[in-house]
Amino acid sequence: MKKGDENMKKIVVVLVLLMMLISITSTTLADEEAGEDDQQDQVDETQDQEEVVEQETQEEIKVMNTSLGAEIRLLQLKKALLKNILKGEMAAEVLKGLEFDKSGLEEILGRMMDLLKDINETNASSNDSVQKFVEFKKEAINLTKEFRETVRSLLDEEQLNELRERIRQMVCEQVEGLDKYIRNRIRQFNRNQLYRLYGLIGEANNSFIEEYLNGNITLGMVKLQLCKMINQMNRERRYEIFSELKEENIKKKINAEAFIDQMHGKGKGKGK
Repeated sequence: MKKGDENMKKIVVVLVLLMMLISITSTTLADEEAGEDDQQDQVDETQDQEEVVEQETQEEIKVMNTSLGAEIRLLQLKKALLKNILKGEMAAEVLKGLEFDKSGLEEILGRMMDLLKDINETNASSNDSVQKFVEFKKEAINLTKEFRETVRSLLDEEQLNELRERIRQMVCEQVEGLDKYIRNRIRQFNRNQLYRLYGLIGEANNSFIEEYLNGNITLGMVKLQLCKMINQMNRERRYEIFSELKEENIKKKINAEAFIDQMHGKGKGKGK
């Protein structure tokens, strides 16, 4: 019986840690390793995929309540678009060598470049930065799909595979430099969030956070330490912290959904 009680206690501890980890994950920004840069490439025209993109966008704008969070999302979108522009330029070059008419592709690339300029000129601190991000992301996805469809109409499957392989092998210092900068900004954002979380718990571990900022430990390790600290508290205090994190995450979710619904409403109004 005692062994059974012990096992049950271990299970409860693990469950509490998992619940806390989920709450903390929702409160902070995603890990630097997240593959946000290829989001446009993974979208097709099906309704299900459109819903997936919309859900992803709702998650993304949750962190845009600060200028740093907005800056990160705009940077990530810039990186994704820049990669697609570079891929598009390579595709156009290949088509030129095959003596295809690439005027249509160049026109789409021109619109991509204009969009990239608009993203660069957007002030992350402005009140309409979230709205612009959502609009820019939608336009970037549509332009990428349009470009890919145009390429597919010109090349056969063998040529497409050859093109994909050449693009896969492409290394771009400009994108790599931007990627490093984005990771740095994500760590800055997460550091701010972690200080706030430690403040909520009532115990600070500045050295641990700085170790994360310097890249010496992972965000997952910091989250685990936070969870262990919370788990050592009495049940009432633990529930209080969990409830506050849960309430905050629900508010962010509701605000993100309301914003997307509002954007849909504006779109319908324009179409009338």
